[in-house]
Amino acid sequence: MSARKLFPRGSSGGELCPGTRVIVHGIRSVKEMNGKEGTCIDWVPEEGRVHVQLDAGVKALRPKNLKVVRPKQPTNEMLDRVLEVFGSADSNGDGVLDINEFARCLAGIGLGKEYVMAFQLAMDKDHDFEIDYAEFTQWALGADMPGRRTRLDLYWPKKRELPIEPVDEDDTVPDYDEELTERDIVKLMHRPLPDDWPTHGINIVNNARARFPYYPIEGIVWSMKRNGYIGGIVLADIRSTGAKEVHPCRTTPLRACSEPFPAVYRNISPEGEMLVYEETRESGFGAMRDGKVPPIGVIPSGDLFTVYEARQGAEYGFCFGRIKFQGQESPPTWVVLGLLVEKGRRWMKPDEERFPKDLTFSDAERMHGMQ
Repeated sequence: MSARKLFPRGSSGGELCPGTRVIVHGIRSVKEMNGKEGTCIDWVPEEGRVHVQLDAGVKALRPKNLKVVRPKQPTNEMLDRVLEVFGSADSNGDGVLDINEFARCLAGIGLGKEYVMAFQLAMDKDHDFEIDYAEFTQWALGADMPGRRTRLDLYWPKKRELPIEPVDEDDTVPDYDEELTERDIVKLMHRPLPDDWPTHGINIVNNARARFPYYPIEGIVWSMKRNGYIGGIVLADIRSTGAKEVHPCRTTPLRACSEPFPAVYRNISPEGEMLVYEETRESGFGAMRDGKVPPIGVIPSGDLFTVYEARQGAEYGFCFGRIKFQGQESPPTWVVLGLLVEKGRRWMKPDEERFPKDLTFSDAERMHGMQ
C-alpha cells in the first residue's frame, strides 16, 4: 500500500489538499489577489507552492498565503428548526441528549416517560444510550410513512413568526483578536444591552467574533436574543447567512515557575528575516500570524532581540513575543516566535513545572534571561 501523500497546512492550520477551498491573503506584490477565493488543485513540494484555481487562472502560491475556508454547512429552514429543538433540550450544551434531557424533550410535546424507551430505540443508531445531533436530525426529518408529514412538523409544528426587527449594520466590529467587554459592546452598538442579557452573553459574543470576525456586532447580539442566548444555535444562525468563517486565534500568556521575561532571544526563523508587527485595533495575533497586515520592520537572521512577554495561540500553538522595536513601547510591537519547543517530554509541561529556560521556540532560540 502506498503511503498517503502529505500536504502542507495553511496559515490557519487547515490542510491544503486538492479540492480544499482557500482564501488568499498576505500577498505584497499583487495586493489585488488578497481576499480572492479559489480551490487547491495540486501541491508541488519541489517549488514549495500550492497550485490554486482562481477565477483569473491557476496560481502557484506559498502555503502561508492561503487560509482554509470552512465549508458552508447545509442549512435550511427545517434544519434550523431541528437545531433549535435540539439546542433547547441539550441543557449542558455538550451536543448529546442523555436520558434525562431526552425525557424532558418528550415531555415538552406532551409525551410521558413511557414513550422514552421507544423513541430512544428509534433514534439511537449506535446504541450508546445517548442521542447526538446527527441521530436526532435524521429521525426528525424522516416520516413514519412516505408522503406523511415529517416528525418535526408532527411534534414541533412551525410557530407563527413574529415581525423581524431590522438591524442597523452601519457600525462593524474592528478586525482584531482582543476580546470585547460588555462596555465595548454598548459602545459599538450605540445602545444598551437587552434587558434579558445573561451572564454568559459576553462569552457568546467573543466566540462568535472569533469565528466570524467580519460579522456586525449588532447582528450577533440580535441573533443571540432571537435564539434564546444558546451559543450553538447562535453560531449556526450566523453560519446560515453565508458569513465567512475562519479559524479563531485566541492566546494565553506563557508562564513558568519563576518570572521568564524579559529575556534575550536569537532569530533562527527558517524564513530568514523575522517580521515585526505593530499592535492596533485592526491587527490582532491572527492577522500577524497570517500575514494579513504589513510589517513595520524586520529582525535579520541570527540577530538578538529582547522579549518582554509571550503569548500562545489556543488552537494551533503559535506563539507571539512582545518586543520594543527601535525602542517603541506604544503601540506594542510583536513578532511571531513560532511553536514552543518542549524538550525531554512528549506533552507540554504545566506552568509550575516549566523553567524559564524551557521557553524556546521554533523561530526564536532563548539565550538568557534578564534580571
